[in-house]
Amino acid sequence: MYCFVVAYPNAPGAKFDFTYYCEEHIPLLSRLIGENLVKVEVRKGLAAVDGAVAPFICMANIWVLSVEELRSTLELNGDEISADIPNYTNLAPLLQVDEVLQTA
Repeated sequence: MYCFVVAYPNAPGAKFDFTYYCEEHIPLLSRLIGENLVKVEVRKGLAAVDGAVAPFICMANIWVLSVEELRSTLELNGDEISADIPNYTNLAPLLQVDEVLQTA
């Protein structure tokens, strides 16, 4: 299994509409990813471990079965996905694909 990590770095002047993200953007991604999707986890950054401002305002883990299918989906639908970003944030996401080695 693989995890597509989407992280939105916290920054001065950052805006992030969690309602839109959870109710509109994530369902869009879920529909596009289709049967390759295992689960989605959206997290809101509260604070760093030391109590400082959270380094990320939002992080999403999108669990998929195939990296190749994910890449194909993003390649085919990247314009649609990118066009939706300004509807919920003024931040540029950082993207990473991880291989899941263990879950508890």
